[in-house]
Amino acid sequence: MSVCRAVMPKIDKALVQQSFDLASTSYHQFTGLQRLIGDRLIDQQKESVVEALTVLDVGSGTGYLTRKLSQLKGLKHLYALDISTAMLNQTELNTRGLNLTARICADAEQLPLQSASVDAIYSNLAYQWCSELQQAFEESNRVLRQHGLFAFSTFGEKTLIELKNAWRSVDQAVHVNTFIDQQTIERYVERAGFSEIVVRSEDIVVHYQTPMQLMLELKGMGAHNINPGRNVGLTGVGGFKRMMQTYELMRTEKGIPATFQAVYGYAKK
Repeated sequence: MSVCRAVMPKIDKALVQQSFDLASTSYHQFTGLQRLIGDRLIDQQKESVVEALTVLDVGSGTGYLTRKLSQLKGLKHLYALDISTAMLNQTELNTRGLNLTARICADAEQLPLQSASVDAIYSNLAYQWCSELQQAFEESNRVLRQHGLFAFSTFGEKTLIELKNAWRSVDQAVHVNTFIDQQTIERYVERAGFSEIVVRSEDIVVHYQTPMQLMLELKGMGAHNINPGRNVGLTGVGGFKRMMQTYELMRTEKGIPATFQAVYGYAKK
């Protein structure tokens, strides 16, 4: 196992599926940030697919990006894939009227598609839930045809840094999901066999009225803490209050800040 792989947290996929199953019915009202990043993922794409005949949306969620992908020039087949069956039901509800080829319940690390069967793969904020990210990228490379396009967004290591720092005033347990850095993500894309790689990032700071509002929104998005090292028991009332007080010290005129580092990747097979 390479050093690069060793830094990845081992994620329980059953917990991922359960979290998004539970959040599926309320997810859409909390996904303004996801929609913004999805829009930028497509808008920043400088080179379009010559013939996007077959397109795969990995981690389709509520189907927002799926609907945008349905407008790609030359599209004939569009697949929506998600690890959560309940989320795929939301994809179906929110893409009515579109001629989806299929909805697929599967893990991004094990794509149930034939090799060299897809012209383009898009993924908006799904790969942060992969514990074997390089394997997920290798799977995308496998199913892409030669010269196929790979475009994705994910969260970088600076995501929720304020909340993490607030919890550090309480203890050293992992209270917030851990994400990997941009350089490691880029190495994974390269090792997966892609070329013409461009990886960039931006810090999007969202402000909330209170720390509790942020945590309720994270819960509504299905972003429960599923990392190793998390406190599997209940955090004491005193510790929770201390975290809230520490976070309050970061308040600005706009409110309580929460940084989300959006990492965008583009590559060709």
